[in-house]
Amino acid sequence: MLALIPWLVFLHVLSALTFFLAHGTSVAMAFKVRSETDFARIRAMLDLSASTIGVMFVSFLAMGLTGLIMPFILKLWGRGWIWASIVLMVIVVIQMGMMNDKRYKHLRRMVGLPYMVGGKKFEAETPASQQELEAHLKKLNVRELVIVGYVIPMIVLWLMVFKPF
Repeated sequence: MLALIPWLVFLHVLSALTFFLAHGTSVAMAFKVRSETDFARIRAMLDLSASTIGVMFVSFLAMGLTGLIMPFILKLWGRGWIWASIVLMVIVVIQMGMMNDKRYKHLRRMVGLPYMVGGKKFEAETPASQQELEAHLKKLNVRELVIVGYVIPMIVLWLMVFKPF
């Protein structure tokens, strides 16, 4: 079984790279959309961001599975850094989902795109007014996205590399 470890590490890192590459469209959209007021451009950015969700999901699943399989093979479940990494990644998934629901799914509805609420799909509605859209865009704060989507995974990477406890 130990012979699988290099392959699992390779797949784990490859899936992490793939995830962050695919998620780059959403990150770029989150930073750029705040300064945009044209409905058509916002729709295009939101659609581009949504176009990579499948790759993001599959790569995140592969990253998670390889990350859970390796501790079984290496008998590392007694180490604190493994558990801390898992807890932090669960926090990231939950927080990102909540931020996406409040910010970008709502923005999709506001610009007249199909959207989802609680896993249920809804058809496009009449777009909001320019004033409502601009008020929503002003409330979009990327600081929390950076902390949850970059700083916490950076801590997880630190835990995996340095294994402090």
